[in-house]
Amino acid sequence: MTWIDSGPQAALVAGVVGALAGWGVGAGVPRLMRLEGLPTADAAERARPAYAALVGAVAAVALWWWEVVAGGLVPVTTVPAVADGTVTTVRWLGHVVLFGLLAAASWIDLRLRVIPDWITVPGVLAGLTLAVAAPGHLLPVAIELPRSFAAPALAGDVLGAWGGLAASAPPAWLAPRPSLTGLAVMVAIAGCWWWTCTPIVFTRGGRLARLTLGGGLATAVGATWWDGGPGHSALATALVGIAVGGGLVFATRHGASLAMGREAMGFGDVTLMAMIGAWLGWQTTVIVFFLGVFLGLGHGLVQVLLHGEVEMPFGPSLCAACALAVVGWRTTWRLAGPFFEDPLALGCVLGLVVVLSAAALAGLQWWRTRTG
Repeated sequence: MTWIDSGPQAALVAGVVGALAGWGVGAGVPRLMRLEGLPTADAAERARPAYAALVGAVAAVALWWWEVVAGGLVPVTTVPAVADGTVTTVRWLGHVVLFGLLAAASWIDLRLRVIPDWITVPGVLAGLTLAVAAPGHLLPVAIELPRSFAAPALAGDVLGAWGGLAASAPPAWLAPRPSLTGLAVMVAIAGCWWWTCTPIVFTRGGRLARLTLGGGLATAVGATWWDGGPGHSALATALVGIAVGGGLVFATRHGASLAMGREAMGFGDVTLMAMIGAWLGWQTTVIVFFLGVFLGLGHGLVQVLLHGEVEMPFGPSLCAACALAVVGWRTTWRLAGPFFEDPLALGCVLGLVVVLSAAALAGLQWWRTRTG
């Protein structure tokens, strides 16, 4: 049992945590919006932190009941049905923070058509930190443990970059010391994210801070690689998630921009998916991208038919897809998990989704030009 396993006291604590998270979103979003040049000094804007705190409290209690009490994320094939209370509590806390970041990103993207790096950069750093500090926060899966004397036994694990985090060893090229290849790959991914996603947060006056962040990030990667424990595996999962999540949206953005002859979507969508990958790993990020594309295209079709409008943010669709994938993880992984057993087929499907998404964005722009 933990301090937030069950009971009215635990529900009260969950509500307080959610209210604080909601208040932080409600109070922080107007400040970020002012940084983007939109005045938010009206009375309604000042009252929103209270509403956000109420919504956050209700959502956090509901999420606590689903994840911690009911074990709603744990596959039904896992025995016992509910994992260790400390693990589920940490996972719940992580999801409260992640959903708060997603809510803030959606809120601003709907208003300003931009996702501030002031949300995604701290979000990525928080995801990487949680991966090292609490590897068990990743989403739960059921794995088969081979036995020589009987059929494989089912056990609980969490989803790592190469399968079950505890049960599956990393490939040789990504293994911890003495293999330098794994260290080079992890540092390269972290370095690419640092180079492309942090310049706006650290302006000229913050060059030293940015360099310090880069050095600290490289040091942390090196330390976990040298240690070679669960923290290394979880950090590798987060970094691969950053590369896959950001790469998928970047490829879609680049292809659509070529087809449309202008920028199709902002770079904030790339950094948003990188943040989701840092928290949830690459497999979940692929699922989120797939769901987000369909949600976004459906939203776009409605906007075109009803309002003739094709300029719409993609970020809220990705955020909604992330929430759906996490809350419905038991069903999500049961349906999507088998596709990850064939990397070639998965790559073909993803490539097709990227191409069709770019073509759909170009088609919407063509429709607007023809009817406008």
